[in-house]
Amino acid sequence: MKLINRKNFISIVCISFTLIVCGKLLLEKSMGFIDAHYTENIFACLFFSIIITAILALHFYLQRFPLIPVLIAQYLSVIGVTVGFVKIADMIEKTSTNGMWQMLLSVTIPFVVSAIVYYIAYFRQIKKANDIIAGLNQNQL
Repeated sequence: MKLINRKNFISIVCISFTLIVCGKLLLEKSMGFIDAHYTENIFACLFFSIIITAILALHFYLQRFPLIPVLIAQYLSVIGVTVGFVKIADMIEKTSTNGMWQMLLSVTIPFVVSAIVYYIAYFRQIKKANDIIAGLNQNQL
């Protein structure tokens, strides 16, 4: 995964959405589950792909803070949006009794995977930049 910026935001959302939906469809197919709310769930996947990507992209503005508090704040932001989403959905149409738990789990897994991939790419970029700077400093001596 590339570092998220304005130029590649949409492409990263599309890739994330495609991977999440394919994973959802494969899991449902393997379990023999038929989704009665297929359309609504696909749009929820798109919505949360956008939200998760946008929240991870905020790391650019939070670089001066330690990584762990930033990750926790990002995760809590995703959870806050999820809780709000489920509360609004519950007002529109009654959700199942464990709908909140299911939605939190459904959002946590993609967030954790996305955060791991994003931060690995981020630290690789930093290591690459440090190697380039070290090489330049060595050439100047």
